[in-house]
Formats: sequence, C-alpha cells, structure tokens
Amino acid sequence: MQIMHHLLIPLSLAVLLSVSSPSVAQGHNISGASLYKNTVLTAKLQVQPEEVAAQVFDEKQALKASQDAIGNRLGDYTFKDRSGRTVRLSDYLGKPLVVSMIYTHCPIICATTTRSLSALKLSQDALGADSFGVLTVGFDTENDIPETMGDFAKHMDVNLPNWEFVSSDPDTINKLSKDLGFTFMPSADGGFNHITQTTFIDGEGRVYLHVYGDEFENKTLLQPLKDLIYNIKTAKPGIAGLTNKVKLFCTVYDVKTGKYKLDYSYFYGTGLGVLATLLITWLIVLEYRRSPKRSYPKNE
Repeated sequence: MQIMHHLLIPLSLAVLLSVSSPSVAQGHNISGASLYKNTVLTAKLQVQPEEVAAQVFDEKQALKASQDAIGNRLGDYTFKDRSGRTVRLSDYLGKPLVVSMIYTHCPIICATTTRSLSALKLSQDALGADSFGVLTVGFDTENDIPETMGDFAKHMDVNLPNWEFVSSDPDTINKLSKDLGFTFMPSADGGFNHITQTTFIDGEGRVYLHVYGDEFENKTLLQPLKDLIYNIKTAKPGIAGLTNKVKLFCTVYDVKTGKYKLDYSYFYGTGLGVLATLLITWLIVLEYRRSPKRSYPKNE
C-alpha cells in the first residue's frame, strides 16, 4: 500500500503531462513514457530496503565468552518439552546436568554432537542412571518447536533416561545463551554459525565446565560428570558419605569398552593382605603359646 501511495501522485502528473499539448512536452523535452519510467524508478529507490551488514563469526571472541561464563548461575527459564508441556530449568537441577545447544536442521555438526552424548549411557551402571540429566535445547526459535525437537530426538535414537529436548522463545534463548557463554549467529547459507560446546552444570545451576567439539573420547565427556556426581554426594555425612568416597575411588575408566565401571579390586587386594597379615600374626602367637616354657638359670 505504501508503494502504491508513492506512485499515485507522480503517475497522475505523468498522465496529465502526457495528455497536455505537445508543445508543453516538447518544450521540457519529456515524453509521457519517459516520465512514467522515471517515476517508477524513483519510487522503487525510495522503498528499497537497506542492506544488512554481514555478521562475522569471531571464533576467538566466542571462545572467550564461553570461558568467561564458567561459574555463572543459570536463570530459572521456561521451556516447552517434546510434548508441548511447559517445564522449568529448575525441574532438572539438584543433580549434574549436561546442556547442549543445537538447531534441528543443522546438516552435520549438531547431529554428531548429539550422537556423541549417547556415550553417557555406556556408564549408567557405574554413575547411576538417575544421578544426572541431559538437556538438548533448540536455539533456532523459528523452526525448533516441540514437534521438530521430538522428531530430532527420534531420528537420533535417544533412549537415555532423564534426557529431554526442549525449545523456547527468542528472549529466553538469548538469556540462556548469555548465561552459558554460547555464541551463535545466522550464516549466509540460511543456517547458523555457532560455537560447538557441551556444558556441564552442577546441582546448584552453575556452569562447571565446557567441552568443545562435536566428536571426543568418551572419557573426555564422562570424567567431568563423574567428578560432579561424586563431589556432590561425598558431602553426605556418615556411612553414606564414606560409601560414595569409596565409589569415587573405585569408579575407573576402561579403555577397551570406553566406559566407566566399578572396580573394587584394590580394596579386595588390600583387604586380603590385611587378613593374611592378621592370620600370620595369630599363628605366630598361637605357636609361641604352645611351645614348652624354658627355664633359665638364675645368676648367683
């Protein structure tokens, strides 16, 4: 409508001039056709949108922002889960949380990162399936809606307990990204340039550590989770705290299987050594008591 408004007045003048006497048009060296063309061109130039300056993704700056975010406490943001139900970030806290920011139509990187996170299920027996959570957040607010997040989860064949896929509005995503130190921006091909990071959040909602890249060794992913789980639990007093300290010591990484497992062999060996020592000591004492008493002459 605005374009038509800009065109109506000039075009009306062009029509009036075109039907005026030939002497008027010739005297100004302007014909009706040329005036029409000039009027349309001028109107188009007036409504031409301004060019948007291309954004440049600075990897060094993105990494700095990411590292500066360590120690940040996350806000209690609201999301939609795959079923469209409203959830809060606090619903997932109280235990370590792994957060991954993705966009669902990412061609390679985001899918690879998500598959790498599946390594967490390899250590469920040792770490405890309910001792941590995973939250995949879609940051493309235009396309990452509950339905597409659900389809993405199915496509990735995610079957780890306590792993949820959520989405939210632009304001929430921007605030969460700032808390996490996560940088993203639109790219020329219609996707996004973004830092590839997996963030570990402690039970109180603070950023503990970032792991960078889309492919990494299982231990790189599992070690900080192990530290978070047992560091939180070892604060318990009494037998429960002692038990978790033993578990922390006995949870070891198996290079062959690529997962953590509970290995009590050190304590078994130590216990057997102590028992053997006690048994030998008891036998020596018993033998000493059974031996005949010796009498020694008194010195006169």
